[in-house]
Amino acid sequence: MNFLSPTSLLLFGLAIPIVALYILRLRRRREPVSTLMFWEELFRERQTTSLFQRLKHLLSLLLQLLFLTLLVLSIARPQFAFITKSARQLILIIDQSASMNAIEADTEGRTRLEVAKESALRSVDGLRFMDEMTVISSHTRPVIHIPFTNHQKSLREAIHAIQPTDISTNLEPAYDLADAIAETKPNPEIVIFSDFQSVSEALLAKLKSEPEQDTDTEAPDPEVKRHLIQIGKANDNVGITKFRVRKSLVNAFDYQTLLRVVNASEAEKKFNVELYFDENLFDVRPYTLAPGESKSEIFSNFAFEGGKLKAVLDIQDPLASDNIAYATLPKRDLIPVLLVTVENPFLQKALAVDEQIQLTVLTPTEYETDVLPESANSQGSKNYQVVIFDRYSPPSLGDGNYMFIYPPAVDASETPNSELKWHIGAALETPIITDWERTHPILQHVHLENVQIGTAYQVTPPSTAQVLARSFESPVLFIDVKPNRKIVFAAINILESDLPLRIAFPVIIANTIQWFQQRSEILEYHLHTGEVLKQQIESIDAISRPALKTETDSLESTPKVVKITGPEDQTWELPVEGDALLFEQTQRAGFYDLKISEAADSTSEAEQPPPEVSDATEDNSGTVWAVNLADATESHIGADPAVENLTKESVAQSSAALLRYPPWVYLVFLAVGLSVVEWFLYQRRRID
Repeated sequence: MNFLSPTSLLLFGLAIPIVALYILRLRRRREPVSTLMFWEELFRERQTTSLFQRLKHLLSLLLQLLFLTLLVLSIARPQFAFITKSARQLILIIDQSASMNAIEADTEGRTRLEVAKESALRSVDGLRFMDEMTVISSHTRPVIHIPFTNHQKSLREAIHAIQPTDISTNLEPAYDLADAIAETKPNPEIVIFSDFQSVSEALLAKLKSEPEQDTDTEAPDPEVKRHLIQIGKANDNVGITKFRVRKSLVNAFDYQTLLRVVNASEAEKKFNVELYFDENLFDVRPYTLAPGESKSEIFSNFAFEGGKLKAVLDIQDPLASDNIAYATLPKRDLIPVLLVTVENPFLQKALAVDEQIQLTVLTPTEYETDVLPESANSQGSKNYQVVIFDRYSPPSLGDGNYMFIYPPAVDASETPNSELKWHIGAALETPIITDWERTHPILQHVHLENVQIGTAYQVTPPSTAQVLARSFESPVLFIDVKPNRKIVFAAINILESDLPLRIAFPVIIANTIQWFQQRSEILEYHLHTGEVLKQQIESIDAISRPALKTETDSLESTPKVVKITGPEDQTWELPVEGDALLFEQTQRAGFYDLKISEAADSTSEAEQPPPEVSDATEDNSGTVWAVNLADATESHIGADPAVENLTKESVAQSSAALLRYPPWVYLVFLAVGLSVVEWFLYQRRRID
C-alpha cells in the first residue's frame, strides 16, 4: 500500500492533544452541605461501577483516536496494489455508419445509433474510480472523440457528440486503432457497439484470433478482452443502390438516369418509385421485387434546363436513408461558334446539326470590320468559344480555339508579326489519306478510307504540332496546342472533295468542337457519402457571378468565401485559398449547393458594392453536388451471420459494483459512523 499524499500522515500528531485532554483532571470546587447522608449512598454506588466508568472513558478515547486515524488516512489517499492491478482501460467503438440509422419496432422510434449511445452511457455509469475509458466513433474512418480519462461528464459529452452519418461501414480501421492502443495498456478491454451488418473477412479473423504470447520476453502481452454488443435485429429493408446521370446518346439536350433498387429482405416487396425534379413530381413507376432481387431501369426524356433530381421509394422500412437518392442535371449551355467563310453550305449544315452549337456566320470582310476592333485583337475569344476559318487567314491571331480549313498561304513580308507558324508548299495532286490517328478524340468513330480529294497542298506544321492524318509523307490534318491557344489545321479543300458527303464529316466537326471544350460528357457533380468534394474555384465563380465580369473588375482583390449549404440547411463558409476547393464534410446524403460571395470585412458603407451587385450574386445558384449512399452492402441491414456466434461468446463486461469509489471515500464514511457512536457514548456519560 502507498499513499498519494504521504505528508498528510503528519496529522497523526493531533492524537497527542486528544490523549492529553482525556488525562487532564479538573480541580473540584468545595461546597458545604447540611448532611452527608445522601452523598455517602451515592459514593457507594459509584464505587461499585468505577471499573465500568473507566472502561466507558477508555472506549470513548479509542473511538476518538480511531476517528482521527481514519480521517488522516483518507486525507493521505491510500492506494492498494490489488486495486491498481484490477484497473480497466476500456476502449469504446461506436458504429455511426448508415445502417445504424435504422429504426426498429421495439426501440420506440430510436435509431440503432441512439440505442448504442445509451448502452455506452451505461458503461460510463459503471466505471470504477481506477478505470479509464476512451471513445472512438467509426464508419469507414475512426475518430477518437476523447483520450483515456475517468471523468464521467467528459465521457458522456463525447458520446453525445457522436452524430449519425450516411457513410458505409468498415469497422476494421477502428478495431486496428483500438488494438494498437490496447497494446500499451496493462488491462485493456475493447467494447464494440454495432449492428455488425458488414464485417470483412480480415476483421472476422482478428476477432476470432487469440493474443499471441511472446516466449522470448519475461512479461507476456496483456490479454485484450473483447465485448461485441450487437445493436438491432431487423433485416427487412429495400434501398436504392445506384442513381447516376449521363448524357443521352440520342439527344444532345437530354439526359439518361440509371436507377437500381434492391430488395434486401426475405419477403416480396411492392412499392412505387417516385421521381421529383426541383421538388415537383413528374414520374411514378410501380415495382415488385422478390426477396434478394434487384432491378435496374433507365429514365430519359428530361426536358429540363438543369436542376435537382430526386428518386424516392414509397415504402416504409427500418432504414429510410437509402430510400432517397439524389442527382443533379447540369445546365447544358450552348457553345458559341463563329464561322468565317465566303460560302460553304456543307460546313454550315454540319455545324447546324449539333444542337449544342450557337452558330454565327461572317464573311472575312465582316470579321475584320466588326469583330477584330471590338475584341482587341483576340478574334472574338470573349464572345466565341470556337472560331473556324474556311479558306481564310486572319491578319493576326490571339488566344482561343481555332480551326483552319484550307487557308491560303501567308506572305511573311506582309505580316512580319504573324503567329501562323506553318509553311504552305506546293499543291498535291489527288492525294489519298493513307494513315490517321484512330484513337485521337477528333477522329474517334471516323473512317477515312478512299476519301476522294480534289484540291490540297503540302504543309510543314510547327515543331510542336501533332499530325492526325497524312497522305503518304505530307500531313493533311494536324493540331497545335499551346497554353492559351489550340489550333486544328486541315490542308484540304472540302468543297472539292467527297468528304462532306460522308458520315465522317459531321462526326469530325462535332468531335473537334468537343475536343476544344476538353470534355465529351456532361459534368457530373456526384459523390458517395464520405468522399472529398473537389472543384475548381473558377467554375463556381463563372456560374454564380456571370454578370459581374465587366462591372466588378475592381472587386477581384476582395476576399471571397465559398458558402456551402447541405442537407437540413446546414451551412459551411470556407475561405477561397488557391485554385481548388476541398470539402470533406459529406457525411449525409443530399444536395450540397456551392456559392461564392465576398467575405465580410470592416470597410465603410461607401466602399461596399452597389445593391444590384449583391442581388446578382444572390440570384445565381452556383453549382449543386449530389451526395448519395447508394451502397448495396449497406442496404442489407441484418447482422452478418459469421458474427452472431462471436456476439454470443463475447466476454461479459466486468462488474463494477465493488470499489466503485476511491478508498478514502469509504474511510470518510466509516469515520462519520464512528463519530456518531462516540457522540452516543458522550451523551450516556452526561446522563449518568
